[in-house]
Amino acid sequence: MPINFFKHIANPDDDSVIKFTPSDDLKEFVEGYYVFNANYCDGRQLFFNDGYPVVAFMQTKNEKAKISIDGQIKWVGNTWVCGGILKNIYCESSIPFENFLIIRFYPMTFFKLFGIGDDYFEKAQVFDFSEIAGYGFEMFNEAYYSSFSIEKRIQVITSFLSEKIDCYSYPKVLIDILDYINRQGVLTVKDLLETYTVRLNYKWLERNFKKHLGISPKNYLLIRRFLNAYLDLHSFRSKDLLQIAINNGYYDDNHFIKDFRRFSGVPPKTYFQNIAASSRCCNCEDILPTVNGPVYTNSRRDY
Repeated sequence: MPINFFKHIANPDDDSVIKFTPSDDLKEFVEGYYVFNANYCDGRQLFFNDGYPVVAFMQTKNEKAKISIDGQIKWVGNTWVCGGILKNIYCESSIPFENFLIIRFYPMTFFKLFGIGDDYFEKAQVFDFSEIAGYGFEMFNEAYYSSFSIEKRIQVITSFLSEKIDCYSYPKVLIDILDYINRQGVLTVKDLLETYTVRLNYKWLERNFKKHLGISPKNYLLIRRFLNAYLDLHSFRSKDLLQIAINNGYYDDNHFIKDFRRFSGVPPKTYFQNIAASSRCCNCEDILPTVNGPVYTNSRRDY
């Protein structure tokens, strides 16, 4: 989903997002339903995932999204999935993100809920929900878009997902480990093994992350680190790039720039210049960082 949505998810007091708690029978599967009220500008948006797969719903049934995946164009329908490690993926469509609804799933149970392999996101990171939704999707899709209130739409989602629940066991400690990672912010695999409340075996951690989350612990921590650094860069205009990089566990700013290129396709200065230029077309410059501020000026290299 658009990377800037994560700053609202992380802030429960943010007026730009409303979180709805799932029903009791879905609490092991769904982390939450999020409705975004922010008036984001239409146009190019960097897509990202923090390790929690999401299903996103367009506002109307006939909407589609134009997705650029490493320069290749792909269209997805009114309901689509986003997960795994996203690199240089952008939404190119003019989508009104106001009242945009997203279901955020726990990765441990997502794959079993939809009967897919834990390597599914290695093949595709953004795709139509119909590809994995299974039996009853057309009826579900019709019922969802025939409902006009958010509350009614969530009831339709709850009914559809509840029918898919089957007996599935996984190490419950994984939920606590993810919560611990989220609280700590900056961790390496070594840090996690040494500082978690109980001693963790690396082979156990590697095996269970790949089996239940579809991603290695190293890659999970990597995308969390980049996301935290990106949000710092977007939000704190007075910090310089080196300080942001170090605060988020990078050796130096060059390593952060390398990751930024990896996930967005361009260095941070170019990325935010492009966003600023686009924002002037929709008068929403106030949500963007200052491109010419001290965070982007450094004589040693071109960011």
